[in-house]
This record gives sequence, structure tokens and C-alpha cells, in this order.
Amino acid sequence: MIKKIDNSDLEAAVELANAVFHEFIADGYSAEGRQTFTDYLDYKLEEMAEDLATGHKKLWGFYEDKRIVGVIGTRDDLHISVMFVDKNYHHRGIARALFDTVLADLKSQQPGKPFVMTVNSSPYAVAVYRRFGFVDTAAEQVNKGIRFVPMKLTVN
Repeated sequence: MIKKIDNSDLEAAVELANAVFHEFIADGYSAEGRQTFTDYLDYKLEEMAEDLATGHKKLWGFYEDKRIVGVIGTRDDLHISVMFVDKNYHHRGIARALFDTVLADLKSQQPGKPFVMTVNSSPYAVAVYRRFGFVDTAAEQVNKGIRFVPMKLTVN
């Protein structure tokens, strides 16, 4: 089941993101990059309630047996800021289901209007985003130790 994450599930969503990051992504980052990501997650816990209330950020969780096993988040609606799935649930279509939920939400807000979604994908997730239809807009970059590939998806 997919539903929007509220403050009661925010800590579990952040813990999931942290666990998946450290298991699959962190080894490819410098110490600075790992710290930048950790700081970002700490911010999530401290500031996210306000961002969720204002609509600046949105989070959805994929739940199984009342436990979050996948999470996707957007900022300013059109930018995917996080997407993580528990390692025990990879290759089950959870990332696709989460992405499709975000896409349906955006389409309902802008019926019939084209728009462009963006993501700064970790190198680990580039293939996933390409399967969703995203294309690279630049080569891999590094900012504060965070490695990413800028990508976009034009939705008509």
C-alpha cells in the first residue's frame, strides 16, 4: 500500500533512507559526501514537518505489514529528492509504484499540461531512472562530496 507519509512515520522513512544509502551508495562517496548525506537526513527529521505542511516537500511510503519498505520524496513538486527501497524488497516493482504515484499526483495537479521532472540521481540509481524514461542532462557531478547524474523526464 502506498500513502503519503506524515510526521508519525517520518523517522521510519529517514531511517530507511539512511540504511539503504549506507548499504548501496555510501562506499562510492568520499567522507565529505557521506557526511553531507547524513546532515541532509538530520535536516529531514528537524525541518521536514514544516516542509510537509507547506507542500514544499512531499513524501510517499510503500508499506508492507504497516512498515515502510520504500520511500520517495519530491521538493517543489517536480524534483525527486529521495527514493529508496529496502534491500529485501528490491526487484518487486516498489520503486516503479512509488514513482507512478508521484507522476499521477503531478498529472492530477496539471491536467493536460506538459511538465518536466528532474532528479539528481546517485550513480547507483541511474539505470532505474532511465527505465522510468529519464535522460541524462549532464555528466556525473560532485557537490559537497555527493556524486550524482542530473536527469530529466518530459511528461506530455
